[in-house]
Amino acid sequence: MPIHKDLIYGLDQFPPWPQSLMYAVQWVAIFMPILMILSAISSEYLGLRQADKLLFFQRLLLTTGGIMILQTLWGHRYPLLDGPSSALLLNILILAPGGMPAIQGGMIAGGIFLLLLGVFRLTRYVEPLFTDNVISVTVILIAITLLPFLAPLIIGQRQDLAWGDPVIFGVSVSTMLFIVLLSQWLPGFLKTISLLLGILAGSSLMGALGRLEAATMREASWLRFPHPLFPDLPSFSAFAVIPFLVAYVAVVINGVGSIYTIGEIVGKERMGGRVARGIGFTGLGGLLAGALGTIGTVSFGLSPGVVLVTRVGSRFPLTLCGVFLCILAFFQKALALFMSIPSSVVGAALITAMASQVGAGISVLARSGKPLEGRDYLVIGLPILVGGIISILPGNFFQAFPFSAQAFLKNGLVVGIVLVLLLEHLLLRRRCQKIRKEKTRED
Repeated sequence: MPIHKDLIYGLDQFPPWPQSLMYAVQWVAIFMPILMILSAISSEYLGLRQADKLLFFQRLLLTTGGIMILQTLWGHRYPLLDGPSSALLLNILILAPGGMPAIQGGMIAGGIFLLLLGVFRLTRYVEPLFTDNVISVTVILIAITLLPFLAPLIIGQRQDLAWGDPVIFGVSVSTMLFIVLLSQWLPGFLKTISLLLGILAGSSLMGALGRLEAATMREASWLRFPHPLFPDLPSFSAFAVIPFLVAYVAVVINGVGSIYTIGEIVGKERMGGRVARGIGFTGLGGLLAGALGTIGTVSFGLSPGVVLVTRVGSRFPLTLCGVFLCILAFFQKALALFMSIPSSVVGAALITAMASQVGAGISVLARSGKPLEGRDYLVIGLPILVGGIISILPGNFFQAFPFSAQAFLKNGLVVGIVLVLLLEHLLLRRRCQKIRKEKTRED
């Protein structure tokens, strides 16, 4: 049975095929623009030609779709999107002048590191760290640290429109409100696809306003195999391997936080095995990404927000989403269709999902029924504020720090999680925890 009272389908329940296919398409519609943005950024910094950019995107879809299938069926087995890690993307951007073989080697080394953590279940040592305070901060931080990336989308900011477009912002706000109303007013199945309906409505409105791009679809081929599938032979050098190992520590923190967050909604049975398998398969994603020359994966923290809005906690639509991504990698026309969805509409849909996620974070704090102590206000509030500030600092600020530290310091989510762990378990540790440990040593 579902854990969250509002869920229509629980974790291991398979919705009827028509509904499952619609839920999968909804996940794809939410995820595809994110993948396109990350792919475009990587391709630009790697200096790829137009044809090679599409090839990079196809490889990225195969990597992401394949890992999502493995994770939902045999890995963490949760309804989590597994996609390109921003911490690893940062390394690619910085190491781009060193060439793709060095990046591939670093990605493979980091993937092996995580694979070993999962195989030997070393992740069990971090599980006791995730108290209610830590989980709540992680859930809320995911939403807060995404805002700097979503804000430019919903106002239509781009190079030739530095201050955004009020019309696009109006469409974004209308899309948010439309999704909110659909998620509360529609009956049965229609309620569960409120995000997809909102994306379709927002895209239609943009089309009516003449703001929809369709040229890419007309120029795209119907079918194209990604050739060559493997770009180069990887090379292993310290200047690439070390930064990737550091970045993969951030991936572990992000991945474990995402797994525990979704567990609060759909159930937390056998968390030790889920975390170990999830991190292990994330390592496998690093190996696959290194071989294909793309970006290693991590479990996305935005997934719980989508689950709460759609009320579908089943993991199997995510499996189908992974299958769709792998199939789409070969069909340029289909890729062009998803590329025509305005980024402002997707940003609006994600903000709506993140609103539900903030509420979920608050509910974690309230579930014990006990009032918060004075130290809890700082343990919860300070990491959220610091993580939020980190996410809006200018990129040039971090250039003053050592290269190996930038993968951590530029990621507000990682900084916030590390800070809440330090405050909760070390700097502001509860007095009862200290007494308990002292008695244990005496015994």
